[in-house]
Amino acid sequence: MSILEEGMLRCVRSSALWKPGAAAVAACSGGADSLALTDIMRKAGEADGVDVIVAHVQHHLRGAEAESDAQFVADYCAGHGLVFWRADVDPAALAARETLSLEDAARRLRYEALEACRQQYAASGIFLGHHRDDQAETVLLNLIRGAGIRGLRGMLSVNGFLARPFLELSRRDTECYCGEEGLEYRTDSTNDDESLKRNWIRRTLLPLLETQNPQIRRQLAQLADVAAADEAYLERQALRYMNAYGREVFGTWDIAAGADFAALPLALQRAVIRVLVRRTGGGELSYDHVRKVLEMIAKGVGNKALDVPGHVRLIYVNGRLMAGKNERSREAERAAKLAKKEQQRHASQY
Repeated sequence: MSILEEGMLRCVRSSALWKPGAAAVAACSGGADSLALTDIMRKAGEADGVDVIVAHVQHHLRGAEAESDAQFVADYCAGHGLVFWRADVDPAALAARETLSLEDAARRLRYEALEACRQQYAASGIFLGHHRDDQAETVLLNLIRGAGIRGLRGMLSVNGFLARPFLELSRRDTECYCGEEGLEYRTDSTNDDESLKRNWIRRTLLPLLETQNPQIRRQLAQLADVAAADEAYLERQALRYMNAYGREVFGTWDIAAGADFAALPLALQRAVIRVLVRRTGGGELSYDHVRKVLEMIAKGVGNKALDVPGHVRLIYVNGRLMAGKNERSREAERAAKLAKKEQQRHASQY
């Protein structure tokens, strides 16, 4: 056994979602990263009594090439006695229906399919082949989009039922493993398309940054690790505040936002607001959203409201900040009021 293989086996076995005696899902596209992970999980599974289910999601975005990838993974499973599970999804239709980018639609459907596989086999987790290079790309991608600590943390090694045991390894490590084991892997032709921002980061931005700092990928991954620990701490403190000063009534949350809230450090105030919105079913808040909420609280004027991502409305009243689902946005309400006034005005003319 090579040092590389030994280290990769250790990465998988040390994951909190690797449970001897249970099943585990290996998400496999057929690329070097996911194929190396699948092969390592196969070996670890044989030793630890873990049933490895190999899941492949066919996005139908690359025609015959994509179908060839699916058959490649199926053949690998047949040759190694592994269960092959396939899902066929249509991200183009979802993107058109919900005005999403093709990338976002594909990602959403992929994770939904993988979760369906996990549930079908009562698996302990879904294992993904993301590595350190992917982490560096994710941090830069989030930074370009505009990110706080939560964005800088990148991908977590364990997030719910998702496990990424290879985050400390490089893309080269997975390719070297495949070479050592004689595993041929597939290459996605769309990886060359720099109109996709992640590809541009991988092929242009990171190599440029490496001319100034050859260790930039490792250091970006380390930044993600630090940000993840800091964000987790802030979230724990925010939850403590919510448990002490908050209450829930029929899915609506409200928290004390008076002197006790004002005494919190600014970083914790921001964390409380973000956790409050997420707990109510909202999405991630931008810097400006959080700033507006803090300004609303600081002014202390009652009955002020703000709509935030995820159809959540925040209302400040009597020293408390309330958050609840709002299926109808304030913009729609204003439009409805204007339409009603216009209707009344026309009616009064007759």
